[in-house]
Amino acid sequence: MRMADGHDAAPIACTLSAVDMGPRLARIQALTRGHLRTHELTGAGLRLTYAPEAAEEVARIVELERECCAFLDFETHRQADHVELVITAPGQGGADAKWLFAQFLPEAPAPASACPCCKG
Repeated sequence: MRMADGHDAAPIACTLSAVDMGPRLARIQALTRGHLRTHELTGAGLRLTYAPEAAEEVARIVELERECCAFLDFETHRQADHVELVITAPGQGGADAKWLFAQFLPEAPAPASACPCCKG
């Protein structure tokens, strides 16, 4: 896709191989489980707040994600009492944006009556 300024836009797709995807998702979920304080999904953006001791890991994950998901915009803001990460997707909103950001969100608990083979 060509942008108005004549440059090619990054494709809206992750470039990680299937082999690399699992460990990356596990790393992001570990960060989420261990340090995520709050999250807010707003239209085409996701605002995440982490404990301050997660600053180095947030920075490293952002660096890695910028390589494989160049179509997303990542901004970090480090404060004394927290680290904020804002991720913005181009032209996305609602369910599409939630799908794009799912790996950064806490895992929703499955209903108590759900069969283990149906969880996913």
